[in-house]
Amino acid sequence: MNLDFLKGLVPCGTSYAPHACTVCDFFALAQNIINFMLFIFAPLATLMAIYIAFIFLLSGGSPAKITDAKEKLRLLVLGIFWVLGSWLVLNTVLNFAVDKSVFPWPWNRVVCEVAPPPVVQPPVSQPPGAGEGKFGGGGTEGTAGPEGTLTEQEARSTLQNSGITINKSACPTGVRYQDVSGGCTSLDGISASTIAQAIQLKNQCNCNFTITGGTELGHAAGAAGHSSRNKLDLGLNPALDQYIQNHSTYIGVRSDGALQYQTPNGTIYAKEGTHWDVKFPNL
Repeated sequence: MNLDFLKGLVPCGTSYAPHACTVCDFFALAQNIINFMLFIFAPLATLMAIYIAFIFLLSGGSPAKITDAKEKLRLLVLGIFWVLGSWLVLNTVLNFAVDKSVFPWPWNRVVCEVAPPPVVQPPVSQPPGAGEGKFGGGGTEGTAGPEGTLTEQEARSTLQNSGITINKSACPTGVRYQDVSGGCTSLDGISASTIAQAIQLKNQCNCNFTITGGTELGHAAGAAGHSSRNKLDLGLNPALDQYIQNHSTYIGVRSDGALQYQTPNGTIYAKEGTHWDVKFPNL
């Protein structure tokens, strides 16, 4: 059965979330239903309050109409207390009663872990020793990099075959992207597992996105920088933004002010001004 019309509500077994359903997904579905009900309750309560106000205004002093309006107002207030009270009671009970190491927690923001994609082993495109010691220079000649990494040509071909675009051509060898007129984006030396996880993200999100940053020189170095081979910059777009925020846990603000989200498998998304700075786990 096609459930695409419930996109964002059903967390598994659909074209936009194709992974097999788990017990965790059951709790995620329950939470999505609760969120949906709360989402529609607020505007309905507002419309009801406006309707009751009109009954009062147009009652003409009629005791029957005034009594009817008061009864509707009483029911509306009870409904508001019932909805908010139910949430409060449920939250309080679960907070004290459940084992948080077993029960998905926080219960009102369930994030289910999806099995990571298999690591894509790069094809050997050069004889042993070719390109020895080369990484992150952003060259376009396609020399073989360290084991488990891809050349520029291999990475671009794999991504483009999966429908993922790269915003600019590769950088010249040894040149910072800031020093290239119009900029450049290189993927030479990128981890093969990073490319595989980017493709998995596209499939799970069922949305298109553009890579705007990779291994080009000019980024901050170190384990947290792009020279770690497992970071990509992804251009912002509504579908990708919503997917990340709905399927990750907010973990606070980075030192540079970027909002950070993390998935159970360790992927960290930092929302910068024009793009998501994504650090994938090493698989």
